Amino acid sequence: MTPPSPAFASIGREQWRDFWAGTRAMTPLMAGSAAFGLAFGALVRTVGIDPWTGTFASVSVAAGASQIAIVDQLRVGAPAVIVVLTALVINARLALYSAALAPVYAAFPRRWKLGLAHIMTDQSAVMTVLHADKWPDPVRRRWFIFGVSGPFVGVWVVGTVAGIALGPVIPEAWQIGFIVPLMFIAVVMPALRTWPALTAALVAVAVVVLTKDLPYGLNVLLGALAGIALGSLVPTKPVPNVGEEEGPGGVETP
Repeated sequence: MTPPSPAFASIGREQWRDFWAGTRAMTPLMAGSAAFGLAFGALVRTVGIDPWTGTFASVSVAAGASQIAIVDQLRVGAPAVIVVLTALVINARLALYSAALAPVYAAFPRRWKLGLAHIMTDQSAVMTVLHADKWPDPVRRRWFIFGVSGPFVGVWVVGTVAGIALGPVIPEAWQIGFIVPLMFIAVVMPALRTWPALTAALVAVAVVVLTKDLPYGLNVLLGALAGIALGSLVPTKPVPNVGEEEGPGGVETP
């Protein structure tokens, strides 16, 4: 009796095509992921955090907005309770993504659910929701989602390492003065498909910028809270001229 082939060896061309379809869909966003990772790595180096710790954070957490907010608050000496609250508030949106993706992941084995959940980001969650219906076969769908999420997070980690290595040669104003406000723009732009999301994004960015002089990085926490609070008051309606059928990245139907 011939022993079964290893799982990796049994992956067919069709699965790889689905993987690369997901990667191609995310390609236009890869530069932003690299730049965001570069900014985080530079901030890690500036604050004096151990490079291995900063790199491990990008691999194990993979949540750029909260990572940058946490490091910036550590830089200004914020109390631990504020640091933790900020991370929880910023990452609360991931629970909403999980609820939206639960039907998409329903037919996946547990190991795939856990693995894909770990590398889920704002951008990959939006891309998955937009295009999952084009992959009705659960096997092909999970490979498409893996192609969407895996390389994107990989670019983020590489960007982090590059930022840590180049930190000493990047002007300090680039690392501190613009990174924290811009992180909100980078995170929320792909999800601005409804009026509540658009309202929350505009309010959050405005509050972060207007209250940038608050101690302990409180402007980030206030921006997140204000955006969530006001966004929840707006009726849920699609933003006009957004969300065309093909979606970002020009994903081809399998």
